[in-house]
Amino acid sequence: MSYTERVRYIQTVKTASTNQAYKSQYDTLLTTHKTIFSTPIHQLDFFLPWHRWFILQYENLLQQIDCRVTVPYWDWSLVGGNPFSSSVWSTGNNGFGGNGVPGGSCVNTGPFRQGVWSLPASAGGGCLRRNFQGTAPDAIAVQNLISSNSNPSDFINFETMLRVQFHNLVHCIIDGTMCTRDSATAPEFFLHHGFIDKIWWDWQKQSNAHKFNTYFLTQTALMTSTPYRSRAFLDLNNQPGCVCAEYINPPSTAYRRLKGMSSRLLKSVARLPLPPLSTKADRLFRVSPEQLTLVSRLRAKMQPTRVVSKSSLRGTDAILGMKLSRVTPVRHTWIPRHSKARIAV
Repeated sequence: MSYTERVRYIQTVKTASTNQAYKSQYDTLLTTHKTIFSTPIHQLDFFLPWHRWFILQYENLLQQIDCRVTVPYWDWSLVGGNPFSSSVWSTGNNGFGGNGVPGGSCVNTGPFRQGVWSLPASAGGGCLRRNFQGTAPDAIAVQNLISSNSNPSDFINFETMLRVQFHNLVHCIIDGTMCTRDSATAPEFFLHHGFIDKIWWDWQKQSNAHKFNTYFLTQTALMTSTPYRSRAFLDLNNQPGCVCAEYINPPSTAYRRLKGMSSRLLKSVARLPLPPLSTKADRLFRVSPEQLTLVSRLRAKMQPTRVVSKSSLRGTDAILGMKLSRVTPVRHTWIPRHSKARIAV
């Protein structure tokens, strides 16, 4: 995104969260996530389609303020070895501010800093908190997740690994507000969930059997706190309300090469191992012992055969022939009317 696009998005979020014309809708929507946190929205049942619905509701609210705004995604995998070096955390008007300060983890920089912006009353008000720590899975791990679970019948393995190893973990390496039941009130929540949704969409695009997976087609219950069944949100390009959305990939030769690699080749690339699971995240999201056993088995299959240390992260880039962590910023492209493009920040 350009500087102007980033500033526009952040300003729109600030308007939604502070202007009385929109704040009631904003607070009610984000409080829903907290209220039903421990329901199937964070389990296999509804996790992926429910959060796709949630992103759309948030996006619809923002577009009441500025019709040019769509929810962007943060591809943390491109800076997995050092995720907090990303310009997402810039302290200027085009970033989300930096880490929290000791003694409470309150964020004191950027547009959402203490004294300028506060959490909704349902989250206790007060400051946005962060406590950066650890690493995120890298771009090769993300692609390996998709390619090593490439059959529609692999959906449960794919979903469990995506949810526990990738989604839950990143919530709690950001920590602070993001690693609590109030996580949706952190402005970065939707950047993270946009990328989780993109990973699912990349998996779905392999075939119609992936997109319209039988796991969801056989569900009869409505998704928690919505009037919809999961099947209504399986096709990103045909969502309720005639909404089409598309994720724009980073325009990098290295990224395109990565997308075409087999799981066997991906496993042989020298890279960082998968980050360890977060005990704090496991408790927060109530991951069952059975799920942890499955994730442990899948983690073993996805670990690289050649490992580089954090001090030599160029190992991954050298194998691919380009700096994955320095992709060219994405620009808007023309999108047909009534459709939305979600682009990388």
